[in-house]
Amino acid sequence: MKRSNWISIALAAPTLAFGIGVYALEADKRQPTTIDANQMTYNEKSNVNVFTGNVLLTRGSLVIRGDKLTLTERSDGTQFATVEGKPARFKQQRDSEKPNEVLLINGTGNTIEFDGNKSVVTLTGAASIQKSTNGQLTESISGSKITYEQNTEFLNVVGSPNSSGSSRVQAVIKPKGESK
Repeated sequence: MKRSNWISIALAAPTLAFGIGVYALEADKRQPTTIDANQMTYNEKSNVNVFTGNVLLTRGSLVIRGDKLTLTERSDGTQFATVEGKPARFKQQRDSEKPNEVLLINGTGNTIEFDGNKSVVTLTGAASIQKSTNGQLTESISGSKITYEQNTEFLNVVGSPNSSGSSRVQAVIKPKGESK
């Protein structure tokens, strides 16, 4: 694979990372991607890019931070990305139908995986997702593992163990009519 091809692989990460129509700004798809890190390695034989040390990926309103980003291109051309950190973080503005309304989604987990083939995002280890409108928290979900199927908008949350040994999921959903 030519050097320009691995750059294409690296730049494709955010497409699989939050090409979620319900979450992502449509304009983000047309923005350039930048990945900054302390180091990058590329294995041409296995089509794997690894970025380490203060990793920062940006594309439009999408910002992903972590300690390590591993990006793999499969033989069918789809990509799989894994971001590791303590925690790994992402944030992105979402499209809104109302003018002057700012919708954001933030997520954290020790590991964030993006499967471009299946359009699935998985956050593991102290996983949480928060949605806000104009700076006000509207929804918060946490557990040990959160899986979001982008195409079907299906969300599965596995609970975190508590002191009694049982697993619990926590969700906080603000009433839609409430202003603050």
